[in-house]
Amino acid sequence: MVNTDTMKAAIFDMDGTLLDSMSEWRRLNGEFVRSRGITPTQEQEAEMFSISGTMLIPYLKERFGITSDFDTLCEAACRAMEPVYAAGVSLKPGAAQYLRRLGERGVKCVLATATPARPALIALNKAGLVSRLDFIYSVDMIGGQKSDADFYDRLCGLIGERREDCVMFEDSLYAMRGARAAGLGVVGITDRTNERDREAIRAVCDLVIDSFDELA
Repeated sequence: MVNTDTMKAAIFDMDGTLLDSMSEWRRLNGEFVRSRGITPTQEQEAEMFSISGTMLIPYLKERFGITSDFDTLCEAACRAMEPVYAAGVSLKPGAAQYLRRLGERGVKCVLATATPARPALIALNKAGLVSRLDFIYSVDMIGGQKSDADFYDRLCGLIGERREDCVMFEDSLYAMRGARAAGLGVVGITDRTNERDREAIRAVCDLVIDSFDELA
């Protein structure tokens, strides 16, 4: 069982973990389909709301005959998200207070997000979180994917901590599995977009929380 009282570094995802922004990202899945002149059904809208990352690519081809690569899809979504971030996105319950408490304890607070650096910094600045974080990394800065154990090896090397002294706070199942495979502690954050994966999330995580207020 992970002990958040003794960790030396807390590594946070951004969207769906610190920021209540994942539903905006998932909404863009439907917008992308409609931009191609296709009107998805309510069932398809619900399905796309629960699909993350590269998993969307085969879904689009199978259901709508849309062929796209992940980089193109991500670039379009990031452009659409920048004004959303600039307008301000709510923090997850207790997130700011928990970061403050960790800072007071001397725990390194690290951000590791799949969102590219430019929109991520827009979001973090608007949310007032930059000063609460000791390190800010995006996947495109480190290389690899959050589903891979090697990603966390590189990340832990950059922040100067052993994997077993780090805890990953995350809302996406694929990243939870990557962190677990690397030997990190894993705390799962519930979100409206990960309800379909909730059973698997509980199986892979040391702890699953609805709010950071649940943590000391």
